[in-house]
Amino acid sequence: MAGDARLVDVTIHSTAMNADESVRLLLPTSYDTQPDRTWPVLYLLHGGASSSDMASDHTDWSENTDVESRTAGRNVIVAMPDGGSAGWYSDWVGDPARWETFHTVELRQLLERNYRAGSDRAIAGLSMGGFGALSYAGRHPGDFKAVAAYSGVAHPFGDPQGFQMLLAGSGKDINALWGDPTTTSGAATWQQHDPYYLVDNLASIPVYISSGDGTPGPDDDDPGLVNLETTTNTQSQAVAQHLADAYVAAHPGASGDPLLTTHFYSPGVHTWPYWSRELDASLPTLLTAIDA
Repeated sequence: MAGDARLVDVTIHSTAMNADESVRLLLPTSYDTQPDRTWPVLYLLHGGASSSDMASDHTDWSENTDVESRTAGRNVIVAMPDGGSAGWYSDWVGDPARWETFHTVELRQLLERNYRAGSDRAIAGLSMGGFGALSYAGRHPGDFKAVAAYSGVAHPFGDPQGFQMLLAGSGKDINALWGDPTTTSGAATWQQHDPYYLVDNLASIPVYISSGDGTPGPDDDDPGLVNLETTTNTQSQAVAQHLADAYVAAHPGASGDPLLTTHFYSPGVHTWPYWSRELDASLPTLLTAIDA
């Protein structure tokens, strides 16, 4: 246990990963005084580790944002699992890593069995975790009641070469993740994970999407990964527009998409101050959806 009584670090032996994996939990303030109730869950997914500014493990959300104080008094379990420095929230086709199974099956079962987690879940993430949040919600319709992505790599198949460079920078083989994107089978697997192609499964739940434009602000002493933020902005806007179109298609006559909230801002680079702000802005949407 770390910090106050709400903050708990758990080590799980994952069969999917064939390794011990970590998750940090923030339990509800009244968790111990209400032993007979179940609790909704907010999952927070961290980003990759290609920069000192970027999150890299299960501790980053609580160490870099005010999520602990912001959720104090709320009826919610906040689950912050490790996702690897470049795990991409996926079961890899050419690598033993099975992060998606660990998160969506094993961790979910552990929370329900040992921490009285209920069936109402929301999910959010930044950068790599923004991809993971949108992909998980799209690939597992009905499992999450709201989703938020901050500076998310939201449409990797829209720029396979750029994504390949990003993955190569972490020492990973691009073809080991979802296969060769230039082949028919590889392209199909890429699209099965890419949020852009999953918008039909997202159009019925609240979605919050945000990204900066890559312009450093006056307080950005370290501008972070400016080029990556430019990329996430383009990809996030593409997914947001596709999602809005999917909503209108599913609701003929609709004049807009009340379930979609976007915040595309300038200045804004790939650093924690922006993600902390966006978490604060989206928390009401996420918590309301799960009655927390």
